[in-house]
Amino acid sequence: MVRGIKSGTLRGFLRPPATRSAAQSASDLTRFALLGAALIGLGCSGQQPPANPTLDFSGQPALTVASASGALNLAVWWSPAHPTVGYDATQLAITDSAGAPVSGLTLTIVPWMPAHGHGASVEPAVTETAPGTYVATPLDFFMSGTWQLRTTIVSGSDGGAGDAAGAGDAGPGTAPEAIDDSAQPTVDVP
Repeated sequence: MVRGIKSGTLRGFLRPPATRSAAQSASDLTRFALLGAALIGLGCSGQQPPANPTLDFSGQPALTVASASGALNLAVWWSPAHPTVGYDATQLAITDSAGAPVSGLTLTIVPWMPAHGHGASVEPAVTETAPGTYVATPLDFFMSGTWQLRTTIVSGSDGGAGDAAGAGDAGPGTAPEAIDDSAQPTVDVP
């Protein structure tokens, strides 16, 4: 007897289909459906992101990348300094071509694994913590390999409804004109 399963139950599953009644087959189908749903639920639950991770972005940036247009530069720090499989974070210091911080941007970051053609299931939240400095967490690097941060960068200084002052009226440390840009910093996660 298999531990936890009555021997009659096990024999019932092994009985040829022709000798099983319709009620037994329906009962087996129900058991398999419930077992399958439970296994899918366990497999999809995944690890929960930490509520308040300790972030450390000290030292020099790990890398600096130019935006797709070349108008912006992004200095990139990781926390931990050498990302690992699991939940990590990044800090991006965004400056214009003159080196001035660009604040008031909206960043959307999608962790993407180009070798496998997939992203992560957790969407990181991006917060501006100082003028031109943005922190994204959590970054769900759930497997080792090369990851891109597909980053969309936009500003509200386009004179539209979200910009009551209108274009060109941006204050110090804000984007002086509309920005619609992107960047793709990468990291190798061992």
